[in-house]
Amino acid sequence: MDSNSKSMCPRARTVDRISALPDAIICHILSFLPTSDAVTTCFLSNRWKNMWTLVPTVELIVLSTAWDSGGTAAYVDRYLLFRGSSNIHKFHLCCVDLDGIVGRINGWICTALRRNVVELHLEFDERDDSHEFLVLPQDLFVCKTLETLKLSLGEHVTAVAPPTSNCFPRLKSLHITFDFPKYVEQIEKLFSCCPALEDLVVDGDLGWLEENQVLNVTISAPKLKRLKIYLFAHAMTLGENKIFVNADVPSLEDLDLTENFLASYCLKGAKSLTNAKIDFSVMREEDEGHPADVLADVDRVQRLFAEISNVKHLSLVVPVLGDPHIEYQCSLPTFNHLNQLELNHLACCSWKSLTNMLKITPNLENLLFAVNIKCDAAHDEDELEHKWSPPELVPVCLSSCLKTICISGFKGGSDEMEMVEYLLEHSQLLNELKILTFDMEFDDALEVLMEIILFPRASNTCEIQCFN
Repeated sequence: MDSNSKSMCPRARTVDRISALPDAIICHILSFLPTSDAVTTCFLSNRWKNMWTLVPTVELIVLSTAWDSGGTAAYVDRYLLFRGSSNIHKFHLCCVDLDGIVGRINGWICTALRRNVVELHLEFDERDDSHEFLVLPQDLFVCKTLETLKLSLGEHVTAVAPPTSNCFPRLKSLHITFDFPKYVEQIEKLFSCCPALEDLVVDGDLGWLEENQVLNVTISAPKLKRLKIYLFAHAMTLGENKIFVNADVPSLEDLDLTENFLASYCLKGAKSLTNAKIDFSVMREEDEGHPADVLADVDRVQRLFAEISNVKHLSLVVPVLGDPHIEYQCSLPTFNHLNQLELNHLACCSWKSLTNMLKITPNLENLLFAVNIKCDAAHDEDELEHKWSPPELVPVCLSSCLKTICISGFKGGSDEMEMVEYLLEHSQLLNELKILTFDMEFDDALEVLMEIILFPRASNTCEIQCFN
């Protein structure tokens, strides 16, 4: 066939390769789309007419009847009706307001439960002037297929007390967000009835706590591996608060604590703890930092450190450890197993956070810290002394095991240079020193690097790097 005859052939028919894919693959693709967009694919062709009913992921946002006259609620009713009996793997229901739809919400939840839901996310964001209250269905707590549950509880949601037996038999991950102290007593019951729980996130805004208000949070989970607690209170007398977190967690491996008031923690049986992140950077932001309050915080830090002394990797933002305006009388435990330490927001007015931690980490190999980010102590800047004060005795880790040091936020101040000189002079096994300068001109950073290179070093193999 010559070229002329080829040009006269009809154009090859376009092949719809996506429609030719198996149902399971098409449904997997549609699961990445918003649910409303997945439904609209029914207009593409007969092949796609009912494909949306098989998509395992459902995400629905519902407004109250006061907002849209029940339009979105009616849409959810129709959607779940036409889906039929196909399984739902992941169900995300977000209700912007409860007025006018409380009677329907539990029906939607129970529909997902009957469809063998594995991941369930319920989010309720009510207005302050809402008048209706929601009681979560009892079927939620006994679902045999549920493995992941995320609850965002608003002011008008009541968490039903779970049954004493057969509760959450397969639940592995639980994430609860709540805004008011009244939920503490209710949700703590959830933390002690999950036999398979491995991941727990508690995200609570405790509002305006009274001066002597007592709150107790109890966690009992024999298989729990990862625990994250984020707590925030708007105002309270820091030295007088009585907030207790008691956790029986023999399998705990990762701990992440972030709060602005420092509760009292008791971690029973946490012998397997490997990673811990403690962030109290927002403590006393609106407070004068009274010494009595600081000492009370230090006391709670001591007890918390005693609970996590077996940890191997530790990240800290604890301003009170270096507060320069109190006589530091803190008996911290020894972290014999700690391999990596990260200190963030190191107060520019004191190096005690660094020196105190070096004293109690005899087997430390990797040290990372940020300097001069901000001064967390609420005091007159003119009264602060920016001076490096080395420990009386050289820490054991410097002479026996420290291998890498990374310093960020470096400005080249005299106190910082003295600190670097001290570390280089006493770190006998140091292999690498990285310095990340902060807000410095290139020429100034180069001058600092050249000065540091000339410092005496205890290690002949130490490589110094500076990044601007």
